[in-house]
Amino acid sequence: MSIEPHPGKKALVPPPPPHWGEVVPAGESALVLRFALGDRVVSYPCSEFKRWEHVNGAPETLVLATANEQVVIEGSELAAIRAALDLGRLAEVRLTYSRQPARPGPKIERITIEPA
Repeated sequence: MSIEPHPGKKALVPPPPPHWGEVVPAGESALVLRFALGDRVVSYPCSEFKRWEHVNGAPETLVLATANEQVVIEGSELAAIRAALDLGRLAEVRLTYSRQPARPGPKIERITIEPA
């Protein structure tokens, strides 16, 4: 017996988007990466990113470097964000707040943009 009501058929309702950001559909590439901060949204063309570094620890950090700035994302379970970035599908990253109910996936405590 299958758990799916109609095995092999596409679900009528798509899964909810990730609470931590936005990923473009499979087979497409993001052109712009947005960072939704508390008071503003900062966008970069994806071609500006030179490298990124994922550092495990408490908190985990993901550092994205451009020629003039670096974006630092702090939180936990950031591997999903790094994977979307590696695949060129990451379109938006936003803060997640601790007062929200616990959901699986990355938890982003802070995003900072600093001069390189």
